[in-house]
Amino acid sequence: MENRDNPQVLAVVPLPTAKERRRREIMVARTMLLAIDIILSGESLGLETARDLFREVWHAYPELVDEFL
Repeated sequence: MENRDNPQVLAVVPLPTAKERRRREIMVARTMLLAIDIILSGESLGLETARDLFREVWHAYPELVDEFL
């Protein structure tokens, strides 16, 4: 695929494989379970815990986090 003639294309990003997508989905689901467990227990989430959860999401989907920073 030639992208030199199309100035609209800035980069080509390879899509993750099905196995990689599944690994990411499981990681985010575990992070969500942790957050829900903390909230339902009535504990305060706290800054340190929020940072840890953010890091987990960033590790699973770095392209999403980079998009919003």
